[in-house]
Amino acid sequence: MSEHSQTQPERVEVQPVLALQIASESRADPQEISKAMEQAFCELRLASEAHTVQSAGPPRAIYTAYSPDAVKFTVVMPIASEVSGGIGDGPVMVGEVPGGKALRFVHKGPYPKLMETYGKITEWMKANDMLESEADWAKYVPMWEEYVNDPESTPAEELITQIYVPLP
Repeated sequence: MSEHSQTQPERVEVQPVLALQIASESRADPQEISKAMEQAFCELRLASEAHTVQSAGPPRAIYTAYSPDAVKFTVVMPIASEVSGGIGDGPVMVGEVPGGKALRFVHKGPYPKLMETYGKITEWMKANDMLESEADWAKYVPMWEEYVNDPESTPAEELITQIYVPLP
């Protein structure tokens, strides 16, 4: 991984959380994924402000499907309690995000360098008999990223992204 990223994963038990959620998809181009995520997180932020919902943890992007052509994901914002009066009709919903056992890797640095960290995660997983090829990543979906600090107030080199690979 980059000099700023954790080289060994930590085995963790992730607790389920209640969250505002919105599903999205884009072409499998990193810039397109970034734009689609930015739009989805903007919609979540607007919904949370409209319903005065308080965040109860770092936001996440949960990858639900990936192919060479497209990626599907759900962005979530953990919340402390149900939304009074509900969210209404629209793409944003409230629901529980399941927990479970996972490997947690840590990336420190700008989001565009996440692909370097994923390359190192792939190498680690191959060396530990979890992957034979890139196609084996499908066994670990849904996997997710948790964005620990705010990119609007944190210098890019200090951003922390925790990457979770679910375990059976």
